[in-house]
Amino acid sequence: MTTRKKQASAGTGREGTAPGDRRAKQRRPGGRNAEVRDAVRRATLELLTHEGFGAVTLPAVARRAGVHKTTVYRSWSSPAALLDDALSELEALALPDLDTGSLASDIEAFVDARLKLIREPHAEAILRAVIGAQAPHPALYGWVETFWKARRKEWRSPIERAIERGELAPSARAVPLIEMVAGPLLLARLATRRRIPRAEVRTIVDVLVAGVRAAHPPKP
Repeated sequence: MTTRKKQASAGTGREGTAPGDRRAKQRRPGGRNAEVRDAVRRATLELLTHEGFGAVTLPAVARRAGVHKTTVYRSWSSPAALLDDALSELEALALPDLDTGSLASDIEAFVDARLKLIREPHAEAILRAVIGAQAPHPALYGWVETFWKARRKEWRSPIERAIERGELAPSARAVPLIEMVAGPLLLARLATRRRIPRAEVRTIVDVLVAGVRAAHPPKP
């Protein structure tokens, strides 16, 4: 073999494949890298929204995501773990908090932003699936409780600012604002699918604010 042929042979692997190319081909597509994780999360949410919680199995998610099932088994131990990871997308509900200068307008802006999000088909479908799956699948209860605890913390902000501005007494911190506002709005949207008019939102907010101010008036 000539020197030139030896050099060419040393610079390639089998079938003339360069070492770098061979390593790229041998590199497994699994692992919890961002691309695989995103594909698995999308597949999990699609199965949840289109087929229900019972369809979310590790093999089914792997097939839908286009990855080998060992990739899923290696990174997620159970369907509940998959859902916990995938449902973290709902943390997008933690929208920016708007300080408008008054309790009524703060709450109205807060509600408007969240209603806009819940009108998104994907977000609404996920919420429907989660709510509907809680009874037959208790594993979701923990996630839902954690999710709502975070939301309650967000919804304290308008009350805290109103107390600082002198609109309300400190005792107003105990007001369950999220339940009082979100209850009728979620019922209207998820139970009847109707679009909630802005005038109705304003009426709910006005009644709520009047009640909170009457129950927790600031000291003169």
